[in-house]
Amino acid sequence: MMNEHRSTQSIQSNRAGQMQNVVREFMFIFFDRLRMIRIIFLSFVVLCVLLALLLPSVYRATAKFSLSIPQSLDPLQQENSYDYRNRTTRFLRDQKELIFSNRVLEPVAAKFFEADAKNVSKKIEKIRRDLVVMPPKGETYEGSTIFYVSYEDGSPERSAEVTGAIAESYLAAFSEVARERSDYSYEFFAAQTGKLREAMSRREKELRDYETKQASALVEILNLGTSSDSKEVGLSALLTQANQKHYTLQEELAGVRSTIAAAEGEVNGSGIPVVPPELEGGGSAIIMLQNKVAQLQMELNEMKPRFTAEYELVQQLQETLDLNIGLLREEMRRSLRSLEIEAEALEAQMRQIEEITAQINSNLKETAGEKSVYENLRQEFRIARDAYVNSRSQLEQARLSLSLSQDRQNITLLDKPMPPAKPYSPNRLLIIVLGIVAGLFVSIGTALTVDHFDHTIKKPEDIEYYLGAPFLGSMPRTSGEANLR
Repeated sequence: MMNEHRSTQSIQSNRAGQMQNVVREFMFIFFDRLRMIRIIFLSFVVLCVLLALLLPSVYRATAKFSLSIPQSLDPLQQENSYDYRNRTTRFLRDQKELIFSNRVLEPVAAKFFEADAKNVSKKIEKIRRDLVVMPPKGETYEGSTIFYVSYEDGSPERSAEVTGAIAESYLAAFSEVARERSDYSYEFFAAQTGKLREAMSRREKELRDYETKQASALVEILNLGTSSDSKEVGLSALLTQANQKHYTLQEELAGVRSTIAAAEGEVNGSGIPVVPPELEGGGSAIIMLQNKVAQLQMELNEMKPRFTAEYELVQQLQETLDLNIGLLREEMRRSLRSLEIEAEALEAQMRQIEEITAQINSNLKETAGEKSVYENLRQEFRIARDAYVNSRSQLEQARLSLSLSQDRQNITLLDKPMPPAKPYSPNRLLIIVLGIVAGLFVSIGTALTVDHFDHTIKKPEDIEYYLGAPFLGSMPRTSGEANLR
C-alpha cells in the first residue's frame, strides 16, 4: 500500500512538473514573440474595424400576413381531412411558391427596376435573392398561421416600397388564382349539370315511351311478384287455378280408370260378376239385376240340397239365373263404356288445361322479361335523376363560392411594411468582437508555429540540449548589442 501511494504521488508530481514546463514554455514563447503577436493582432483588429465601418448597411422591411382556412363552399376545393395542421402547412408552402413566382415578381421588377423584355428574368432573380418568406421563429410551417414577407435593400425607404409592392402583387395574384379556381369550378359543374340533365331527359323519355307502348301489359308487369298477404293476382292467380283444376281432374281420372279396371275384370270373369260400388250409382237397372241375381242364387242354393240337377224346376231356375247374369254383364259393359267416355272427357279437359297452363307460363316468362326491361329503365332513370340533382347542388355551392369571393377570408395583411429604423445587417459590433477574438487566436497560433520551426538557441536549456555543455551563466543585453541586433 505504501509503495502504491508513493507511486501515485510520484506520477502526480511528474504531471504537475510537466504542466509547469508547458506553461513556462508558452510564456517564454509569448513574450519572446510579443512583437509579432502585436502586429498580427492589431492587423486583424484594424481590418475587422475597417470592414465593419465600410460594409454598406442593409435594411429589411417586412409585411405580416395572417392565414385562416375556413371550410370551402367550392365542391372541387373541399377537403375531408380533419388534420388542420397539415392543411395549414401545405397551404403556407403553396403561398411561398406563389410569392416567389414570376406572376407576383414580374410587376415589381417592371415597376422598380425598369426591367425590359430582355433582362426581366435577371431582375426577378435579383428580387428572389433578396426576398425572404418565412413564419416567425425560423423556417418552419408548423404551429403558426402567421408568415412574413421581407425584402432587403440598401435604402430603408426602397426596401419598404418594394416589400409593399410585393405584398400588393401577391394579394392580387392570390385573388386572381382563387377567382380562376372558382370560375373553373362553376364552369365545370355548369357543363356537367347540363350533360346530366340531357341524360336524365333521355332516360325519362325512354321510360315514358315504354310505358305508352306496353300500356296494356303494364298492369300485369306491375303486379308480377308484388302480391301481398299470400293473395295472388293476374297471371299468377290464373296459373294457380289451372294447376289446381288439373290436379283435381287428374285425381278423378285415376278413380275412373281404377273403376274401369275393376269392372272389366268382373265382366270378363267366369263367375257371377261383382258390381263395384262406383257402378252402383250408374242406374237402377244394374241394382235391380244385381238384386235379382242374388235372389236367384239364394233360391238355387236352397233347392240344390233337396233336388237333383235334372229336376226341371232347378234347371229353369238355373237358366233364369244365367240369363240374369248375362243381362248384368251386359249392363255393366254399358256402364263401362260410359266410364270410358267420362275418362276420355277428363283427359280432354286435362289436355286443354295443360295448353292453358303452357300459355300462361309463356305469358309469365314474357311478362317477366318485360318487367326486367321496365325495372332497368326505371333504375337508369333514377340514377340519372340522382346524379343530376347532386350535380345541381354542387353547382349551387360553386355559384355561392363564386359570389362570396372566399379568397379574401383566407389571407389578411396584418402589418404593412414600414421603413426600418435601423439596418438589418451588418452587425458591426459582432464583426469587431469576432476580429478581436480571431486576431488573438491567429497571432498566438502564428507565434507558436514560427517558434516550432525556429531551431536557434534561445534559452539556457537549449545550450545543454544542442551543445551538450553545462550552462555557466548569462550576460545582460547592452544597448549597443541591441542596436546591432
